[in-house]
Amino acid sequence: MEHELKKHLHNILKEAGNRKKNIWKRLGEILVEILIIVFAVSFAVYMEKQREHAHEEKEVKEFLIGLKTDLENDIKEMTGDIWGYSTCSTWLKYFVKEQQVNKDSLNKYTWVLISKTHLLPNKGRYEGFKASGKMNTIQNHKLRNNILDLYEERIVGLTNATKEYIELKGKMLQLLYAKRMGIGTKSDNLVMVLKDNELRNYLLALADVGEIIQRYQSAIKEVKVIVQIIDEIYPEH
Repeated sequence: MEHELKKHLHNILKEAGNRKKNIWKRLGEILVEILIIVFAVSFAVYMEKQREHAHEEKEVKEFLIGLKTDLENDIKEMTGDIWGYSTCSTWLKYFVKEQQVNKDSLNKYTWVLISKTHLLPNKGRYEGFKASGKMNTIQNHKLRNNILDLYEERIVGLTNATKEYIELKGKMLQLLYAKRMGIGTKSDNLVMVLKDNELRNYLLALADVGEIIQRYQSAIKEVKVIVQIIDEIYPEH
């Protein structure tokens, strides 16, 4: 390309200095050479833009196909988390309402008192793509907006809600451990401790997981929309 441009520039200078031809003929030949240069440069710019566009499309495809895998794994985790919170709610309410807690049930579901369920989203791929300033290369505006909404709004709101829940459970556990004695022995007083009014207030608050479950369900719904759009764009994957 550079060699061709130099050749045509040389021809322009040569014709400009050629006194053997009349001025109109020289101007005509110079104009032809200029048009050739303009066309060549324009075509080179066009091809470069096409190359860059093709490279961007390849990067976007790799990102979205990988993101789909991340989101499908997140759906599995979020579905499990919903089960965990729902189960915790059921048994925490049972521990509060029952005057005489069944010891077998207590042994089986003691985990609901200490579990700290929270989402660990697979967002490394998203964060890397966003940090590189490539989000705008996703041409499908709905898809791009849905992805941003999921990671910047829904997941942030969900993780904040579960963080507050876990902090509240931490306070409950501090109280429980302060009052509990004989852990793991026949004199374990956990059944009696669960009747403590202050502790029961904590358990009632922790049993209220409606908002958290709603946030999980909202995130799952958004994820499914994103996955569906990706499938429509790349049906072969």
